[in-house]
Amino acid sequence: MGKAHVGGSSRQGWCEVFCLFMSWLLWVGILKSLGVMLPTLQEQFTAQTWLIGWMISIIHGVINVSGLFARPLEVMFGSRTVVTVAGFLVGVSMIIASFSTSVEMLTLTLALIAGPSLSVVNILSRSLMGRHFTTHYATASGIGTSGASVGLIIVAPFTQLLLNTYGWRGTFLILGGLGLHLGVCGVLLQSPPTDETKKNGEYQSLGPDIDEAPVVNSPSAEETGNSKLLSRLITFKDAICAQMSRLGFSVCLRVPFWFTTVTFCCISFCCIQWYTYYISQAEAKGFSPYDAVTFTTAAGVGNLLIKILAGPVVDRGLLKLRPAMVLSIIVGSSALLITPLVNSYWLMMANAFIFYGAFGAVISLNDLYTRELLGTDLLACTLAWMELVSAVSYFSLGFFPGWLYDKSGSYDLSFVILGCISYLSLAALMVEWFLARWSDGKIK
Repeated sequence: MGKAHVGGSSRQGWCEVFCLFMSWLLWVGILKSLGVMLPTLQEQFTAQTWLIGWMISIIHGVINVSGLFARPLEVMFGSRTVVTVAGFLVGVSMIIASFSTSVEMLTLTLALIAGPSLSVVNILSRSLMGRHFTTHYATASGIGTSGASVGLIIVAPFTQLLLNTYGWRGTFLILGGLGLHLGVCGVLLQSPPTDETKKNGEYQSLGPDIDEAPVVNSPSAEETGNSKLLSRLITFKDAICAQMSRLGFSVCLRVPFWFTTVTFCCISFCCIQWYTYYISQAEAKGFSPYDAVTFTTAAGVGNLLIKILAGPVVDRGLLKLRPAMVLSIIVGSSALLITPLVNSYWLMMANAFIFYGAFGAVISLNDLYTRELLGTDLLACTLAWMELVSAVSYFSLGFFPGWLYDKSGSYDLSFVILGCISYLSLAALMVEWFLARWSDGKIK
């Protein structure tokens, strides 16, 4: 379907899509399983709601922060090796988490092992896809990111079943075994040549020939000391510049980077808080745990259908990228704002379907938006820095829905605030549109 760059193959492109699919499935699956187990973990560790919810937000925040190391690891070891090792570590961390004896131990295990591993796999898969697919990228991205919807459809009821049958420790063990399969996906990949690996096959200059070196007078001891100090400072500066270049920090100095980052931060933060607290919110409204899981299953179906449909619609020009994003943001944000009015079974199901379907489309289309604004050369670095910026919101604000619930006994105000936050992403799109028209001379 998608055309590859020279030297690529369509088979390899779809292996990258499959790897992205699995990374999203496990990413959302782990976080959603923690959301399903939130009441059980709260009872097991005798902790308040906001503390367990904040733990989940911290884990997600670490996932985003650690994505910064994806590009340097790819340069040093290659995509295939990094994705394979990181994939196996995801499963291992879940198995270790089953032996946790406190909230702190559970948080550290998942945040320090599963978090970085999931982030690296996800970013490298998206980066490989961005380089590989020159056409039909929206369709490929929609299929790859639909792993999040499948995870929401499957993992929530599956976790509830495991929880009722084996308890929370047995649930972690089984989910850890499933997580080990992500490492197998890495074996299917091929590492693309990087600039550094290309240089390995080229001759490097060793400096001027000794016979041709100019004859100079011997410097004094003071001059020699100054020259050595200057040489060390230059070497240190070059090392710092090389590391910053690897991390792609220069992308943060570009204005377009902040347009796509603001959009991503607002939408992803609301999504994380939604599937962290939604089960508890449904139970607080009087629904049973199985009803709450059914609502999240409907959300996963909506995410899957709308996300896959959005790709071909944008690829074929039936709806342009920016209008599609604006429409999806308005629909999803409105679904959050009307949460206090949604109390019946079918309204809850419809609301979950519409919200998560619309925001799933935004997350998928934002990858296209990012590539259009910043290109493919630094796509991995761009995605990593975007997620690093978004992690600030998870660390600082991830507790507030649970805290408001502990204070008021209701999640309604929390979800209304989330709806207002998601509307802020429209401001970034509007400013980018205005500046683009102004630079083209259409606005004077």
